[in-house]
Order: sequence, then C-alpha cells, then structure tokens
Amino acid sequence: MKGGLPSREDGSPIIIAEIGAKYAAMSVMEQMVVAAHGCGVDMVKFQTYRAETMSTEGAMFTMEDGSRVSQMEYFKSTELTLEDHQQLDRCCKALALPWISTPSHAEDVELLEAFDPPAYKTGSDDVTNLPFLRLLASKGRPLIVSTGMCELAEIAKAVETVLATGNDQLTLLHCVVSYPSQPKDANLRVITTLQKEFGLPIGLSDHTQDDLTSVLATQLGATIIEKHFTLDHALNLPDHQASLDPAAFALLVERVRVVRAALGDGEKKIIPTEQKWRRAARKSLFAKVDIPEGQTIAADDIEVRRPADGMHPHLFDEVVGRKTSCDISAGTLLSWEMMS
Repeated sequence: MKGGLPSREDGSPIIIAEIGAKYAAMSVMEQMVVAAHGCGVDMVKFQTYRAETMSTEGAMFTMEDGSRVSQMEYFKSTELTLEDHQQLDRCCKALALPWISTPSHAEDVELLEAFDPPAYKTGSDDVTNLPFLRLLASKGRPLIVSTGMCELAEIAKAVETVLATGNDQLTLLHCVVSYPSQPKDANLRVITTLQKEFGLPIGLSDHTQDDLTSVLATQLGATIIEKHFTLDHALNLPDHQASLDPAAFALLVERVRVVRAALGDGEKKIIPTEQKWRRAARKSLFAKVDIPEGQTIAADDIEVRRPADGMHPHLFDEVVGRKTSCDISAGTLLSWEMMS
C-alpha cells in the first residue's frame, strides 16, 4: 500500500481536529487549539484562503436552513492573514501539536510553505482541480484529499494526477458534504470500495453530529479521522452544527483509540484476564449421591457444578459405566483415581 501520513504506533487512526478559518477572534482560535490538544488529537487543521482567489462576485451559498449567503462576503470575513498563521503556529508549537491547513490557491500554498507543514489537505471542492492537485503533490509532502460530491471516476483521475508527479504519499478521505450530514447518508462502505479500488490509505472526513460514524469508520480500517471542532456551540460559529465540543471530541478520541484494541488480532485464545474466571465459572463432575466401592457409575449418579477444579463435563460420557475403586460420598469432586 502506498503511504500517507506516518501511522500512529498503536495503529489507530490519526485524529485531526478541524478548526477551520477565522471563524472567531484569534484569542478564541487559540483557545480552540489548546482545547483540541487537551482532547488528545494528533493534529489540528485550519483553512488558508483569500476571498478574491476563492470565489467570484455573485456566487452564493444556500445553507441547510434554506438561507442564502454571499460567498465573497463570507470568505472575506473569515480569511486568516499571514500574521494570524504566525500566531497559530506559535500556539501549536508551544503545545508540540502539529498543524496543517487546506489551501485553495497557489498563493495560499506559497504562504504555507514557509511553515514547513507536515502535509496538505484539499477539500472536496478541489478533487477535480487537477492543476492544483498537481501543484500540491509537487511539493513532496503527504497529501490528504477529501472526496465528497464526486464519482469514482473523478477520484480515479485525481489519484492518477497525484501519483504521476512521483508523490505517492496520498490519503483519500471519504466525505459527505452536508453541514451536518446524517448517519443514514454516511455510506461508510465506500471506505472499503476506495481501499480496494486504489490500494491507498483511506480515512473519513466526518460531518455528522456525534462520533458513531467515526467509530464505525475506524472498524473499517480508516487511517485518518477528521472532525470539526468547536469550543462551545453557544458561539454559533460556521460549521458548528457539524462540530463537536471538547467533551464530545474527547469521547470520540477515546472511542476511536479503543477500536483497534477491541478488534484484536482475530486469534481465539484464553486471554490473561479470563484465567481466574476459567476456574471459577466453569464446572466439574461431582458425585450426586453416595456411590459405594465397586459400583458401576450411572448418569444419575453424577452432577455438574462449579468450580472447574476437577474433571471437565466433556468427560461425562467417559465416566458413566466405569466402576468405583473406593467409596465416594455425595458432593465429592470426581477424579480418575476414584474409578477403574
């Protein structure tokens, strides 16, 4: 399999907290970074764009509630400046927390290159932007490509374009573009489809309102879980309906981390914690009644009870029909020495 970001030592997915663009004051953005770090995420992600290179006058967003918003005004109000990036970089470095961003234009890439990012991430809006994918891949860094709003053939073209640059550090993220998206639309088996089709690491960009799909995606082998993060839903930030607050995000991290351990290695064996229960909870063969020496043991002479200190019940049929070699009192744990 070709590679993306370095894997975690425990084999669990890399968890990325999507903080986004300048959706709040920089002091709040820094608080979000600190809070995400406290949840145990592997990295945080921002969005790097300028309205003039991102959209055009007259372009509109139709929100989930039916309202319409000017794309140009929205993007202009949420741009992160160079100084903002520098401030966030200092914050992340103080926490030893890696950060990446989603650029939208060559000028954004030029800005980000100065920070030596560990990877680039593209949104689903750029999966067909082949010149841009080619530019990002040419930087020689791992590339994470979201695949919402597209067909398999479009993903194949994107993969072909990236790999043709000689950069095979590519991860695809299954994604449903809706804020929030619904579990019924998650179609997580697409993760398996992409794994088989491209032989690449596959992750999930999760826009649902809880951690269920992230946990299920981990079970399917997702190598990255990206989830929107909010400091407090009361802030009513963009994408907040598809975001988790610190308490919920910390729970997501905990559950995703435990999935790999819970799945285990598939080998059926007695694990250490079962040993004491194996003796206490299993059963043995006991004399149900007094059985004199020399008597042939009948089925009605035996009962099966805990603990498992003696002959296991699977020997029941082998004991029936044998003669006792001594008197056996009712309630006695049976053993081979008591019979011939």
